[in-house]
Amino acid sequence: MKQVKWVIAILMIAVLPLGVALAQETSSSINGTIVDSDGNAISGATVIVTHEPTGQVKTLTTNDEGRYSARGLRTGGPYNIEVRNSGYSDAEEGNIFIKLGEDRAIDAVLVADAISLDTVTAVGVAAQSLTFNPDNMGAGTSVSQEQITNLPTVDRDIQDFVRLDSRVNLRSFGNGISVSGVNNRFNNISIDGVGIGDPFGLEAGGSPGLSQPFSLDTIEELNVQLSPYDVTLSNFTGANINAITKSGTNEFSGRAAMYYSSEDLQRDDSDFTREVYSISAGGPIIKDKLFFFLAYENEEQTRLANTSSVDVALAQQVAAIAANTYGVDVGNLNAPTDLVTEEESIVVKLDWNINEFHRASFKYQNNEDAQPTFANNGGGEISLSSHWYTNSFENKSYNLNLYSDWTANFSTELRVSNSEFDKVPQLNSILPHVEVEVGDGDSVFFGTEEFRHANELNVVTDNIYLEGNYFMGDHNLTFGVDWREQDIRNLFISQALGYYEFASIDDFANGIHSRYEYNRGTNEPRPEANWSWENLGLFIQDNWAVNDRLTVQYGLRWDKPNAGDKPRFNQDFFDFYGFANNNVVDEGTFQPRIGFNYDMSDERYMQLRGGVGVFTGGTPNVWLSNSFTNTGGDLTFYSSNGVDQDGVIFTLDPNNQPILDGSSRQNVDVLDPDFKIPTVLKSNLAVDAELPWFGLVGSVELEYIKAQDAIDYQHLNLGDPTGTLPDGRLAYWSDIENLSGRRGNANPDFNDVIYLTNTSKGETKRATVSLELPQTEHWYAKASYTFTDATETSAGTSSRAISNWNNTPAFNPNQALAATSAYEVENAFVFTTTYQNMFFGDNYTNIGLVWISQDGEPFSHTYSNDVNGDGIRDNDLVYVPLPGEYVLSDPSEAAEFETFLRTSGLAQYRGRVAPRNAFKAPRINTVDLNVSQELPAWGPVRATLFFNIKNLGNMIDSDWGQIITAGFDGNDVYRLNSIEDGIYELDWNGPTRFSTNRTASQWRAQVGFRLDW
Repeated sequence: MKQVKWVIAILMIAVLPLGVALAQETSSSINGTIVDSDGNAISGATVIVTHEPTGQVKTLTTNDEGRYSARGLRTGGPYNIEVRNSGYSDAEEGNIFIKLGEDRAIDAVLVADAISLDTVTAVGVAAQSLTFNPDNMGAGTSVSQEQITNLPTVDRDIQDFVRLDSRVNLRSFGNGISVSGVNNRFNNISIDGVGIGDPFGLEAGGSPGLSQPFSLDTIEELNVQLSPYDVTLSNFTGANINAITKSGTNEFSGRAAMYYSSEDLQRDDSDFTREVYSISAGGPIIKDKLFFFLAYENEEQTRLANTSSVDVALAQQVAAIAANTYGVDVGNLNAPTDLVTEEESIVVKLDWNINEFHRASFKYQNNEDAQPTFANNGGGEISLSSHWYTNSFENKSYNLNLYSDWTANFSTELRVSNSEFDKVPQLNSILPHVEVEVGDGDSVFFGTEEFRHANELNVVTDNIYLEGNYFMGDHNLTFGVDWREQDIRNLFISQALGYYEFASIDDFANGIHSRYEYNRGTNEPRPEANWSWENLGLFIQDNWAVNDRLTVQYGLRWDKPNAGDKPRFNQDFFDFYGFANNNVVDEGTFQPRIGFNYDMSDERYMQLRGGVGVFTGGTPNVWLSNSFTNTGGDLTFYSSNGVDQDGVIFTLDPNNQPILDGSSRQNVDVLDPDFKIPTVLKSNLAVDAELPWFGLVGSVELEYIKAQDAIDYQHLNLGDPTGTLPDGRLAYWSDIENLSGRRGNANPDFNDVIYLTNTSKGETKRATVSLELPQTEHWYAKASYTFTDATETSAGTSSRAISNWNNTPAFNPNQALAATSAYEVENAFVFTTTYQNMFFGDNYTNIGLVWISQDGEPFSHTYSNDVNGDGIRDNDLVYVPLPGEYVLSDPSEAAEFETFLRTSGLAQYRGRVAPRNAFKAPRINTVDLNVSQELPAWGPVRATLFFNIKNLGNMIDSDWGQIITAGFDGNDVYRLNSIEDGIYELDWNGPTRFSTNRTASQWRAQVGFRLDW
């Protein structure tokens, strides 16, 4: 790793003086061609590009082909462009806006006495320019600051804006962003070019905390790229989601806002309040030179604690025994009446126009979240204060960007960043986890909650990004290096302080436990995964303006991961399985990419665009970390079902837990020696056209994505199959007919041995049709429909290797079969519209609406017991018997069962196994609304009132807007008791049991007040 750092340092020293340009979607560009009235290129013309808000000026000279390129520009605008050349009148065009990462084409025709600027692609001049631009090749979408302000978002989360693309699926409407039918963990989320997504892969929503670590009020623009063919972009096989922070300008400006919601503003009347206070300000420190931007946001969400039905007197009795008999204070029951979850963020950004040729930007960002948790408290459970804890998150980052123009053809950007993520629970006690049953199925809990006994995570990420642009003629050559290192410390040991269950209060008083569990390190008390890995990316690319209609971008990227440490070598594993358990990722990946845009415009705008390329990355570190955590032999697990059996003496001393005789079976997670970071081939082909009505823009886009190295989990310690069930699946039972008996010849020294390998199975076919009304004086609207057909081998729904294996419904447990993706939404429709008008003087009224209509998520039908004997009870896909091929344990259910087979769709698979994810949950329809009203200005201050409603349909009718899902690991439809003479004896569990996402299914509203100046 140190050698790589020195190599990069030497490259920087060697390259910077030559004028290497660096960019990773943190800036934008303007390019163009200057010609005379006969179409001849004008070389030596002077082009002056001015960012009006900050006074930043770039002065350029056209080359022999009449081309110019201004790079490293601030996103947004307005920009003013002047063109001067001896013998011609000056040309000038203003009010030009550019999008994040965009290379905007602005051409000019100079004549002796008149000037005509072709501003087809300038947002401020022609609204359809966002679509019609030579830089537009791959699939993706962009969300402007105005849309972020005017569209509905009760939760103030980027999920509310990435969903505007019908190709994006919000898993269960809130548990992660999925595109291309793949896991949300394969996305790359960044702000100002610095990754701010969950750096380890534990959080379902993909953010390093309770929500994204930045305030929406700080965002200038949000970009969602699905298949960008720019080789500078990396570390994703799903989506590249990038945002950019606002900057200060020559004018002082700011925003102060308050957002409020409560139980009176939602269907559920449980006491609840949510208050968000946000303030941001920017302006000049030195006019035209140095600018600042500051932002602070605090959110507090208050909910009532769960209500317990357990007799308080019984809990107090347990606490008294702990104090009087065992001499330990286990806390009290004086829980606050509410839970206050707090999120706090701060941003400090400085922008410096060093001179006409150099610009720098520095940003510091810090986010802290705290979520109090009353574990095992509610219903038939009650816990004492020693059992409570607070989930704490902290995420801070520093990043420096330096942009420089060295000559007319060379410019540079350097990005250096550091970020650190910490997740450490704040505990109320250091004690064993204790559960005391107090009758009627009720229990009292105290001591440290079992999964917090040893639970700490720290991830430090360093990144140096170096990109070069050499502008020559019709070509813009890009090359560079992208280096990233992550140092990871993950400590997770459940029951590390001891775990006890007692069948009664008397048993607790006498120390007679019914269950004891204890995990301890074999060689050290608290073994942890402490490792690091780095990735070195090298890339080269050419953007070629073939002619005035065709632009081609082609390049090659190579990413080489390297782990600085290896897991502990397990000799027992090597002796039995014949390969080492301490493999790490070190296979490099070549990623060729090519994209094109062909302008077919005549009377109206029209373009053909597309491309194909290889993309790699996005693997959660937790999957790679599993092989460091579970090497086999690092932990010894002790278990006892009673004091009389093993002589375990109950103690509340966490440092002196009983040690049992005997040995423990080893759990091992291991990487394939040739494992590669997941890699896919992406391609798209699209036509965009301006239609002859109202300036409408229509698009048709086809996409194809093919897995090259997808993930696949296997269990290596199942032993050999003992036979085959009548439906053809392998069985591991010693008594197959009665589904009983021990597994075959599995190694008794090992328990779960989970093998992470690759497969080339899995693909996505997608078609999208959209119709857009670009912004007019009053209206903007866009409707899009996407059809998706996606298959996968492993869904990767969990952070643990064993869960990723056993949560995938299967026919045979280690058979890599591509089936419908768990993240597929086959048919999705999104409609977005905004309306603005001045009904009251010069004060704007804004209305924004988002309607989403999509298929329900796919699910499987599984047996509710372990049919094949692999040790997992509910991951076996069901065989659908023919009439007369089965009997029910309750024959009276036969008619209803047959009806269920027909109505559920299972009947179409009679005589065979129903495929994985072949069924859908009910269709989903939601409508969100935002209404805002400006108030009369008070000097430079403009006030706005706004009202957001999420799931408007549910406000109208309680049955509307329901978000209904089935189990992600399958619906347990019936139990197979036995198979005798080819007849299946079944216990039917009744109709499919769907679950309703209560929070997402009810209407919720938010009111707010905003001051802008």
